[in-house]
Amino acid sequence: MSDSKNIGLSTQKSSYNQKKIDAIYKNSPIVYITWDKNGKIIDLNQYAVELLGCEKNEIINKEFIPTIISEKDRNLWFKWQEGKMNCLPDNFRSHLIRNDGTTINCIWNNVEIKKDENTIEIISIAKNLTKNVEHEIEMFKLVKAINETDNWVVITDAEGVVEYVNTTVKEITGYSRDEVIGEKPSLFKSNKHNDRYFKNLWETIKAGKVFNDVIINQKKNDEYFYSEQTITPIKNNNNEIINFISVGRDITQNKKLLKQIEYISNYDLIFGLPNRSYIESKIDNLIEANKREEKIAVLVIKFDKIKHLNDIYNNSNNERTLINLIADLINLHINDKNNCVKIDENNSLAYLGGDNFALIINDIKSTNEIYNIVKKILELFTDTINYNKETFMLNSRIGVAVYPDDSKNAKNLVSNSEVALINIKNNDYAFFNQEMNTQIRKFNKMEARLDKAVKNDDFLVYYQPYYKRSDHSLFGMEALLRLKDSDQGIIYPSKFIPILESSQLIKKVGLIVISKVVNSLKKWIQSGYQVVPISINLSPKQIEDSKHLQKIYQIIDNSGINNSLINFEITESSAMSDVDHSLKVMKKMKEKGFSISIDDFGTGYSSLNYLQKFPLDYLKIDISFIRNMTKNDDGKNIVESIINIAHLLNLKTIAEGVEKEIEVKELNRMNNDYIQGYYFSYPMPESKIGKIYR
Repeated sequence: MSDSKNIGLSTQKSSYNQKKIDAIYKNSPIVYITWDKNGKIIDLNQYAVELLGCEKNEIINKEFIPTIISEKDRNLWFKWQEGKMNCLPDNFRSHLIRNDGTTINCIWNNVEIKKDENTIEIISIAKNLTKNVEHEIEMFKLVKAINETDNWVVITDAEGVVEYVNTTVKEITGYSRDEVIGEKPSLFKSNKHNDRYFKNLWETIKAGKVFNDVIINQKKNDEYFYSEQTITPIKNNNNEIINFISVGRDITQNKKLLKQIEYISNYDLIFGLPNRSYIESKIDNLIEANKREEKIAVLVIKFDKIKHLNDIYNNSNNERTLINLIADLINLHINDKNNCVKIDENNSLAYLGGDNFALIINDIKSTNEIYNIVKKILELFTDTINYNKETFMLNSRIGVAVYPDDSKNAKNLVSNSEVALINIKNNDYAFFNQEMNTQIRKFNKMEARLDKAVKNDDFLVYYQPYYKRSDHSLFGMEALLRLKDSDQGIIYPSKFIPILESSQLIKKVGLIVISKVVNSLKKWIQSGYQVVPISINLSPKQIEDSKHLQKIYQIIDNSGINNSLINFEITESSAMSDVDHSLKVMKKMKEKGFSISIDDFGTGYSSLNYLQKFPLDYLKIDISFIRNMTKNDDGKNIVESIINIAHLLNLKTIAEGVEKEIEVKELNRMNNDYIQGYYFSYPMPESKIGKIYR
């Protein structure tokens, strides 16, 4: 064979091999990208184009590393390109970045094309790890099986953040997958388990142990459901917890657990006492068995702020809560009474929630039997009780409703007993009557009107000046609330303040008053008046809420008004209800430069010892003492004693409700400091205050 033929065959063979290489290059399910020594992309195969999700001509001549490699993986590539590494490792992982911004995990190998020992081109070859079809099929089967199971499946990371939920979770709870992913399982938390329960749960699973129990969770629509759950920690090769898997069954209807569900339905799970549902069921059973309609009494016992005190002074080391201590005390002293009905084996007392308890008296022959038990309970709390190294004086009230006089069903009997509590003073009792229902309806109507007033800005602030005794010059003013009504005109506070103070609206209205007062002060200052301090009344609910007080301080601070222009008035009874808390609040007020008055002094039960502790500036003498002052010597002596006590404590006195000249003369004789009342001025709106300053 001649040389020319050999050359021809060799050329044909070379051409054929090149075609094979080109076919493999173009059709291979592997990424091939060629780029030059300057980092510019020269060529890429069809699979690379498809994987990147763009046209080939959009990629050519672009920088390989910023265009192809995910930002978090570029450091290694740049080191090699800059000559800081001899070569890239074989089979190393880097994420390829697609045109839409998503990334794909790939295994990379690189071939250097050299000429005269210098690299002129690099062919980067990548295998798409996500294209493991068999793996994907198996994962699909697994996910499908998990999704279609009747069991709830929730997977969280090591911090408890939800990463996966199956479709059963939505079917049970009503929450969509998107509403749950990224949240914590506390999304389903009900109020049926206390903090100690969840602390034990997390301590168990974080220790690498499996947790099993029936957990009461809450659906999106607030319904409870009972889930028999197993929570399993998942560990990696280093024995570190990386996930928690919760698998549960909805056993709300499970007959095997009816007994446990019955307990949950009938008992308060935090305190272990019979609940409202249980005592109402017991009353209905007694009524059904009561063929001769003999009298049955339901007593609701209210302890002021007992739940609040329980939450403050209880701690995880206490086996008995303050609520349980009270229940045990009452149970101990009434269980020996034959006509006090036992709700269960150990308890005659039920816990209704909040501050209220209830009990039943059966087989009543005379009202005196009810009175004897009421008296016995009230006497239990005439002295202080000790709990958790603290001493408490508990104020109790008892409302009574009687079957069949007040109602013939349990729910209404309990409700009517609660209604009877409304107008009772501390450490007293009252029987329900129908007139109370009328009062409740009026109460509800006014409460709705007040809620509307908050939204419509129907509240007005009037100002009543008070004057110095010595020269009758203006010394300060008190902010007094009024309600503007299109039908009734101006409604006075006696009609609505008690309703405000018994609802959460008092806090909203309190902030409205603060805002209106500081705005008035700003207007008067801008008008050039020599303004005097304004007294603002704070209710007990405002005083006990530290976050609410912070909002008050923030409004005043934002206004730019000097804090010395604000005087907070706190009633004596409010200050004494929780002395330690009141002291902290007052100290904070004084630190901020506010002044403080004790309002309605003489109507509460403070002692000189406590008055000395409080950082007060003024003591306001209640109007009832001013009225009696000119009637007899006793009334006069009481007012004079109050003024002398105040001066001994370096406090100034403000006599409120002064209407007559004889009252002014007597107060001057007693060296009272300031006078407030109709004698000098009626309360007036902001628009009329200017004439007083002039």
